[in-house]
Amino acid sequence: MALKYLLAAGLTISSLSACDHGMGPVGAGPTGLRGRVTLLGDWPPDTGIVAVALFVEKPVTSESDFPVVFKQAPADSSQFDYEWEFTTEGSYGYLAVVWLAEGASLFDLAEWVEIGIYIEPESPGQPGEVLITPGEFLTIDLIGDFSRVPGAGLDAEGQGR
Repeated sequence: MALKYLLAAGLTISSLSACDHGMGPVGAGPTGLRGRVTLLGDWPPDTGIVAVALFVEKPVTSESDFPVVFKQAPADSSQFDYEWEFTTEGSYGYLAVVWLAEGASLFDLAEWVEIGIYIEPESPGQPGEVLITPGEFLTIDLIGDFSRVPGAGLDAEGQGR
């Protein structure tokens, strides 16, 4: 269990230091992104990690770039808040709530299951652009739905409950 938290913390630190969006001044006032994640349904029993993650662009392969920032949900919570402060402006193309099975590799993006994303208000169904503007704190609330986890809501025989 402690290893999961260590890996998540390491991923956040390494992602922030490796990103070209995190260095330099931005102007007056705090700059960042915050919001509340609401989780629908019951946590699947094989849940390893549930988190909110911000990517420069939607990952399409297991070799895609890791998230710029990442925050893990408290176990069995139905809501949790996230907040990230940025030091530069930037555009990010994919803000998602993700689920990983217990024992899944945090470093294999193919094992991440998207259970919610920020949708483009003008283009329903498309991931929304997150534009970080100097001196502004953007608020984006998200919904993660455990029914999107493969096998969620099924009993031992694979039937709906």
